[in-house]
Amino acid sequence: MLMMEDKLDAPKRLVGFDSGGEVFLSQGRVLRGIYQGNGTLYRQVLHTCEAHDLFRFGIVATRETHVNPHPDLPYDLVLEHERIPFISYPHEWSASMLKAAALFHIDLYTELGAHGLTIKDWHPYNILFRNTEPVFVDFASIIPIVNLQDEEYLNPPQFPFLFRYIWDTTSAYFYEMYRRMCVPYFLLPLYLMHGGDQTMAQIRLFETTLNAAGSVISEWELFSPSPLNWMYYKIMSSLKKGALVQRGSLKTLFLRVLGKEIKRLCASPKSSAYSGYYSAKGEELSFEPSYDWTLKQEIIYETIRRVQPETLLDVACNTGWFSILAAKLGCKVVAIDIDETCIDILYKRAKKDALSILPLVMDLTRPKPDVLPLEFENEPQLSMIGSDSHLPLLLSADKRLHCDMVIALGIVHHLALGKGLGFADVIEIIKKYTNKYLLIEFVAKEDELITNEPSFFPEFNSNPHIFDWYTLDNFIMELKRNFSHVDIQKSYPDSRSIVICEK
Repeated sequence: MLMMEDKLDAPKRLVGFDSGGEVFLSQGRVLRGIYQGNGTLYRQVLHTCEAHDLFRFGIVATRETHVNPHPDLPYDLVLEHERIPFISYPHEWSASMLKAAALFHIDLYTELGAHGLTIKDWHPYNILFRNTEPVFVDFASIIPIVNLQDEEYLNPPQFPFLFRYIWDTTSAYFYEMYRRMCVPYFLLPLYLMHGGDQTMAQIRLFETTLNAAGSVISEWELFSPSPLNWMYYKIMSSLKKGALVQRGSLKTLFLRVLGKEIKRLCASPKSSAYSGYYSAKGEELSFEPSYDWTLKQEIIYETIRRVQPETLLDVACNTGWFSILAAKLGCKVVAIDIDETCIDILYKRAKKDALSILPLVMDLTRPKPDVLPLEFENEPQLSMIGSDSHLPLLLSADKRLHCDMVIALGIVHHLALGKGLGFADVIEIIKKYTNKYLLIEFVAKEDELITNEPSFFPEFNSNPHIFDWYTLDNFIMELKRNFSHVDIQKSYPDSRSIVICEK
C-alpha cells in the first residue's frame, strides 16, 4: 500500500478499493482523503483510537490534517499516516512472519472490539512490517461493529445450516468475513506450511494475490495427502462455529479458539544446508570488533561506520550476521535470501533483540514483476484524483527496496559459476537497488569453496574453459562502467576481494 518516491507536487494515487477514501502520496507524505459523506464516521473512529490510545496495539500512526494540502480535492477530511520505510508482501514473509501477522490480526480484533470497533476485512495485505513488528496500515478498514452488516461484499452472509437460528447478526457477518478473507489468506497458507511446504505456500500466496487473482487457496489442495491435518482442521472449524453462538458484538470465544489453532501450527521451516553457514566457517562472532574477526568483517565494519548509510540492503544475507552488524551500527536494514530457513532464523533473532531489520524471502535473479489489479475491482468513479488502469497493485522489489548501500557477499561466484550469468548481468541485477554505495565480494576460481564444492557450481564444472573471462580484472572493469569510484581491497581468505563502489 505505501511508499513510492514522489517528486512532483501533484498527488499520486495508490491502488485501493475502499469506498470510504483513497490513499495518495504528496511531497513525501502518505495521505488518505476521506470521500464526502464519510467524514463523520472516520473522524469518530480516529477520536476513539486517540482517546483510548489504540495505536499502541499496532495501528499505523494516524492524525487528521486540519488544512487540506490539496483544497482542489474536496474530501470530507484528510488523514496523514506514518510512512513505513519498506513495503513487503505476504509471499515474501517467512513462515514465522505470516504466523505473527495472523496472531497480530486476532489481537487487534480483540482490542478494537472492546471499544465498539472492528476491521471490515481480514487479510494480510493490510499489514506491513516495520522491521519485525506487524503494522496495520489500512485505517479506513476500521469501522464500528454495528456497521459490519453494511459491507456489500459480506451480503448476504452464508449461515452454516446448524447455526442459522442460533447465531446473532454479528456472528453471521463476522463468520462471513472470516470465511472469505482469513481462511484463504491466513489460515490455509499456515496449514500448508505446517505440512512442511513453505515454498508452495509462498507460490500460492503470490498466485492468489487479493484483488489481482480470480481464485484463492482452497481446502482440497492442502489436505488430500494429509488426513490427520484435515481431521484437525474440521474439528477446529466446528469449535469455531460453536464459539460464535456467543451473543453480542464481542466474539472473544471465537478469537480465542482461532488463536489457539494458529499457535499450534508449526510453520517454521526445517534446517537447510545453509542455515549453519556462519558457524561452520567460524565467523559467527561477537558484533564488537575483536582480534577474532576476519579481514572481511573488519573491512565491512569500517566501511559502514565511515559511510553511515541510513538504509542498507543485504543481498544473500544467509542468517544475517552482517545484517545484524549493520543494524547495530544504526542502519535500517532489509535482508533478503532465497533460503527461507535462514530468513526465519534471522527474523526470530532480530525480533528477540528488537533490531532494525526487515528479513524477506526473495530471489533477485527471478524477480516478481509489478502486479496489476483486476479491472473490475477498481473504483475509479470514487476517486477524486483519477485512476490509472496501469497502476500496479504490487510493486516490483527494485521500486520499493532501494537503499543507500547494498552489500552483496558470497553471491557473485554463485550467479556466474553456478548459473552462468555474466558480470554485466550480475551487476545489472544488483545495482538498481542502490542509491549510492555497493559493497560487493569477488571470489576467485581457485577459492577452496569453489574447488571443494563442485555441485554448487554446475555451469563452471561442466565446462571450466569457457569461464576464462571470470577474473577480478574483468569484474572491476564492469563495475567501473556502472560506478564513478571503485576501490578494491584484499579480503579473507586471499582468494577473495571486497570491492567498494560509489555512484
